[in-house]
Amino acid sequence: MKNHSASASQIVLFSLLIGFCFLSSCQTYQYGYWGKLPNVGNINFSSSTLVNDTLQKLAIKKQTLAAESLVLSNEMSKKLNHSEPIPMHTFNLLFGNLHDHYQIDTVYHQIMQQTADDTVRQQIKQTLLESALNYKKTFQRNKFIRRTINRGDIAYGIPAFTLTQTQQFLWSDKKNRHFLIEKEKDDKKAIHTKAGYIVSREVDMFHSIQYRTTYFLSMIFGRLAGQFHGHIDKKTNSMFLKSHLQEFDIVFLKSLSHLTEKFIPGYFGHVGVCMGNDLMIEAPRSGVRICSTENFSEGEIFLIVRPINLSETEKQCIRTSLKNQVGKKYDYNFDSQSPDKVVCTELVCIVYDFIDWETRRVAGRITTSPDDLIRSLTKRPDFSFEMYLNQGQFIDKPDSAFIQKLLLNK
Repeated sequence: MKNHSASASQIVLFSLLIGFCFLSSCQTYQYGYWGKLPNVGNINFSSSTLVNDTLQKLAIKKQTLAAESLVLSNEMSKKLNHSEPIPMHTFNLLFGNLHDHYQIDTVYHQIMQQTADDTVRQQIKQTLLESALNYKKTFQRNKFIRRTINRGDIAYGIPAFTLTQTQQFLWSDKKNRHFLIEKEKDDKKAIHTKAGYIVSREVDMFHSIQYRTTYFLSMIFGRLAGQFHGHIDKKTNSMFLKSHLQEFDIVFLKSLSHLTEKFIPGYFGHVGVCMGNDLMIEAPRSGVRICSTENFSEGEIFLIVRPINLSETEKQCIRTSLKNQVGKKYDYNFDSQSPDKVVCTELVCIVYDFIDWETRRVAGRITTSPDDLIRSLTKRPDFSFEMYLNQGQFIDKPDSAFIQKLLLNK
């Protein structure tokens, strides 16, 4: 009898949850899927000629972006089907593509909410529906891709759950749903019912809670372990490093007195990138930051690796990418396949995304250690090992045999 009561309670609870989800997603999106936006003042929305010209140009750009989106989605799906890691270059292309999509959608929203012409408003609503449908077909069906996008990426100005908002818009009223069903009536893979969409959304939300719970528990442990370390003479370290460092150098370090080093696989435990002018960028537990060389130098052993013959275009791309990463949170999930948060190695992988970095699977996650980065760089003729420093003793331009032997230590 008790078992029947428990089952009935679970059914009632589930029914209430679904009912609540229906109510929460039944709002009409008067201003599109992002709500009312602030006036920008750079387009004369009262001029129908200017608005029409703007819409034509944006439509052409949208077509190009949609084609690029489909290529990226197919490329990622193929990697996932073969259980292969997705390169950081692909993630950068994905979020760059979304950034351009969302810029255009923002203009659509601004025109829709500011124009007094009902014909234009209907045209814009139709355009936003088509845009949201394109996201559904391209990104929404693959759970890995949609969950990655919904975590966002501040480096590209992509807020969390933006993709979810576009999909809620498709189900927000009867006219939108009719449009969706009509467009997908011949697509056997499409979700044609609102209940199916809501269940999919709630499953993603449950996965997000699990992901964040793991992150929280790992963060507690990491911050606690980070409190245990000995004294390090950062001033002496930085004086020596500054005399050898150049902009774009990748600097690895090992701290003999930090407890957290014991939990990092391999020899080196941290890495950062030199930005020149006595500045480094790194991803400590507090998140991605720009700091002085002295503040970075919390170790006793250092290895400097230098890119060779970077073009001016490549240099500018690296500078921009580095600055855009500032402010990202530390990735306590240690998941290199989710660039919304990063550890020190992921920062390097994102910025130098033209390198095929080595990865490994640990506890179901794709990760990259500092030693993995070094092994990848030993195969690159366009990078030079400039200096190895060990508690005041240094080796100028250590050779590959020395590096390989070094990585065998722990």
